[in-house]
Amino acid sequence: MPAAMTPGSEPSSGVAGDTDERVSQRHSVATIVSMAVVASALATLLHEGLGHGVVAWLRGETPTMLTSNHLSSLRSDRVVAAGGTVVNLIVGAAALLGSRAAGGRANLHYFLWILAALNLLPGAGYFLYSGMFGFGDWYDVIKDQPHEGALRVALVLFGAALYVLVVRWLAVGVRPFAPTPSAYNVVGRYAYYAAGVFSCAAGALDPLGLKLFFVSTVAAAFGGSSGMLWMDSLMPSRAAKESLVVRPQPGWWVAAVVLGGCYIWFVGRGISLCGSASAACSGL
Repeated sequence: MPAAMTPGSEPSSGVAGDTDERVSQRHSVATIVSMAVVASALATLLHEGLGHGVVAWLRGETPTMLTSNHLSSLRSDRVVAAGGTVVNLIVGAAALLGSRAAGGRANLHYFLWILAALNLLPGAGYFLYSGMFGFGDWYDVIKDQPHEGALRVALVLFGAALYVLVVRWLAVGVRPFAPTPSAYNVVGRYAYYAAGVFSCAAGALDPLGLKLFFVSTVAAAFGGSSGMLWMDSLMPSRAAKESLVVRPQPGWWVAAVVLGGCYIWFVGRGISLCGSASAACSGL
């Protein structure tokens, strides 16, 4: 007999009796792509808006513009530079724990997982990127400090170790959705490409031009989250106790179109944070 459903539960989210191939075929690609778009927008807003913007405001700085690529302010600040990554790592860890707590509520479970991935991977990757290339938030943190070269090496080593650890954690978390390589293509790689293209669509409109687009947006979107391309190699060999399927959910499709469109048009082009009467911003 089929298991009884409780009111409000997601229909047939646990499909332990299905074959692995049927699980792969039944994932809703439209819902997965939509969740990736929403999660990508949230991760960037958390990084730039909360991690940089709110921290700058709390420290008495004057943020001047918010875009999908950067937050501009009147003065540089090491704490503000570090804030974006710290917020991403905290939110990502909380989302990963939340995804495990969601259990068999497959769509909620998956959204929290992809939100975790798009916060944790770029967050961990930022240390590696800044140390290797001498650019970005964590280079701003260590710039002009004593033994800067040694600090860059430390960033690279710490970032590489943290990145592999994060990929492993996420690989364990996605296992119920990916009993086969083809299933991981849908829940992992499709989401990676969708989030990357979405981020680049917004970043291409940044008023600071294409140089920032290539060194910041593309690097973060496709480089920072690139662990999703090889995450399946670190998945546990043992099958998950329960296979989960992302079901079609039109609400996510609408959210991706509305939120994604607003994000590209408004945040991508830049939101001025200077009031018309602000003397501090009058010369910008």
